[in-house]
Amino acid sequence: MNLEGKKGIEIAGFEIVDHVLARIGWILPLFTVTLSMLIHALSGDARALPFFISEADYPGLQRWVFTSGLTVSGILLCLIAYRFRYLFQSAEKTRQTRISFSSGVTTGVALIALAFANMYDALVLHCVVAITVFVGGFVWGYSTHLLFQTTETFGKQLRRIGLGMAAFGLVAMNAILIIYIGSHQKELSNGDSLVGLLDLIQTAINYAAPAEYLLFLGLVLTLAAFEPDLKAKNRIQSNE
Repeated sequence: MNLEGKKGIEIAGFEIVDHVLARIGWILPLFTVTLSMLIHALSGDARALPFFISEADYPGLQRWVFTSGLTVSGILLCLIAYRFRYLFQSAEKTRQTRISFSSGVTTGVALIALAFANMYDALVLHCVVAITVFVGGFVWGYSTHLLFQTTETFGKQLRRIGLGMAAFGLVAMNAILIIYIGSHQKELSNGDSLVGLLDLIQTAINYAAPAEYLLFLGLVLTLAAFEPDLKAKNRIQSNE
């Protein structure tokens, strides 16, 4: 395996150029989350609608999709983060490059952990790694966004939209849950299980879950927006 190819990575003699790696990197988690949530809803296992993304990590086919897809997605994100560090190693923005690499790898590792730490069996660990994925993903997206030239591109415009969606979703989701839980502590003390607690806060989830969807889609859009810029960068390198 060669992670420092001129245009991308090489695995078993096959070259995956950077913009294709980025394309796989955003399509796979989007497909994984969408399919696992769809299976969870249509199988009748869904506790209520809407539900949090992680509720789809439920015993059955949806868990296999969720776990395998996010595990590979985490590995891919680590590879993408490494490729950005390699591509911008000679740039003047050493601080942004360092932050981009460290936050990207941290997010990728946390995503792998999230794939196995389901909320039903390891709630505390799940919450820690989920927050790490969301916050780390935003930091990675923003710091990597700053690595590119100031020239306005379609990719940069898309990333601004994606980062804005992610920031709004992150703040809204947490604010809704904190305010609701804080004002209903007495009622919530009656929850004797995780499912029971989720049922009790479903009124908040009706708004917090869509905010989480917006956060997730914003991060996916941010990653997808790197694809056209990487494609242009490879084109320039090929002409040099």
